[in-house]
Amino acid sequence: MKTEIKCVIFDLDGTLVNTITDLGLACDYLLEKKGIKPVWSENDYKQFVGNGAKLLVERAFDGTLNSKELEEQYALFKIKYNEIKMDHAHIYKGMYETVEKIKNLGIKTAVCTNKPHTAAKGMVETLFGKDFFDVIVGAADDMPKKPDPAMANKILEKISVLPAECVWIGDSSVDMESAVHLGCKSIAVTWGFRSRESLQKYHPALVADSPEDILKFFSN
Repeated sequence: MKTEIKCVIFDLDGTLVNTITDLGLACDYLLEKKGIKPVWSENDYKQFVGNGAKLLVERAFDGTLNSKELEEQYALFKIKYNEIKMDHAHIYKGMYETVEKIKNLGIKTAVCTNKPHTAAKGMVETLFGKDFFDVIVGAADDMPKKPDPAMANKILEKISVLPAECVWIGDSSVDMESAVHLGCKSIAVTWGFRSRESLQKYHPALVADSPEDILKFFSN
């Protein structure tokens, strides 16, 4: 085991939990309310997510909203998504067991996501159980989102761990860049919302094709 690793930071959407169906349905709802026929597929929405819910909404409207309209639609999105966020969301097969094995190594576990904090905390605690992760930090309007390291630094302050003692696990370029900005190693996962090729260019310490593959990092 790499004994210097004291904390694993997990992305949520596309890494721990498959959330794409409900994210897309919430955006479709907004479009329909505005009299716009939704045309985006789940694969389209997979490309739209990762930089926070407001940018997801902006992309769903194809950049046609002015700033006032975007704020209005973002507020409606948060309400609608909070209503339906658990309708189709599910933990990726094998992910719960993998996190549990990491915890059993005495390593702290955290979730860092650009999903709004209330929605993120509710989802994680419902699917994994309360206090399963040591820290959960989601997006707040007064804090920079990933790949800015602000949210991750908040996590590390809570558990008294240095960036070099962490590894970041995620499915997108946002997560790979977050690891770079924080100053820690990264593990890219291929079952989420981005392609293997788009992740490999960041030179992660490991590319995992299944949750079980993640454990190889700790056995070398």
